[in-house]
Amino acid sequence: MVPLLLRSGAGALGWWRFQNSHGPFLSTVRPLRETYLQYAIHAAEHENNVAEVFRVLRSAGMEPMLLKGWAIARTYPEIGLRPSGDIDLYVPPEQFAKAQAVLNLPEYQRYWVDLDHDEITRFNELSFEDLYGASEVVNLDGTEVRILGAEDHLRILCLHLLKHGAWRPLWLCDVAAALEARPPTFDWHRCLGKSKRHGDWVLCTLGLASSLLGAVIEDTPAKQRLSSLPGWLTRTVLKQWSTPYAQNQSLFVDQVRGSWWKPSILESVRQRWPNSIQATIDVDGEFDHMVRLPFQLRNCAARSAKLCRQLPTLMRK
Repeated sequence: MVPLLLRSGAGALGWWRFQNSHGPFLSTVRPLRETYLQYAIHAAEHENNVAEVFRVLRSAGMEPMLLKGWAIARTYPEIGLRPSGDIDLYVPPEQFAKAQAVLNLPEYQRYWVDLDHDEITRFNELSFEDLYGASEVVNLDGTEVRILGAEDHLRILCLHLLKHGAWRPLWLCDVAAALEARPPTFDWHRCLGKSKRHGDWVLCTLGLASSLLGAVIEDTPAKQRLSSLPGWLTRTVLKQWSTPYAQNQSLFVDQVRGSWWKPSILESVRQRWPNSIQATIDVDGEFDHMVRLPFQLRNCAARSAKLCRQLPTLMRK
């Protein structure tokens, strides 16, 4: 278990469960404690970076919104339980190029900032203005940081997990943390959105958080959906979690460099066969009890067509 927890980003959460236990196995899980301490140190540095990036962009006349990362880590019981990574910011589409230009300046290249979030642009029915109007401002070491509203953030966390095929356990932990930290005024109609299908995706994700992590959904619309979750959904997640490594998740078109006919590339394609969740999301399918193979074939065909269009360029690299 320990290597899986460490490589999936859930090492500190593993330590959180083991820390009050007793027995000879504690020496085996010592790396989990070391990871927890490392995450705590990195999280403090990450907070400083988040605050600094907000000051930089505000001085350039922009007001970004923070999602994922520190925005969800703040709902965990302790700062060291969730690893800090890049800084996910959402800016108005018309300010994207300006924000990227500022962040590309030599003095700001040390900040790892991601401005591209298709879980918003691809699935969300709300404009930047709509999201901004429901956002909130929180204090981070004396700096005001704007984060998404609770309803929008929970929906986006669910969509982010699904579009990546739910391969990382930490993302479902994020969903569970956001779910249980929601305010009393939480608006489920806003969270589920205008699309009935996408709203059902969210409910299924909350059902997964309950069945796999024990998240409390008794007073949520997800309680009823839990009893009818398709079997393939849970099986796919557990299979992904058996090898939750980023190197297994790359698109196969990225592996082609003028030698696409070699067996190693064919093996790469096999490894990157879309799982049932990713394939369903990519074709905007329903989370029902039908088999997923047609969705996977359709997904693979679309990606193969993209590969064919890019092949002349890739062969020259």
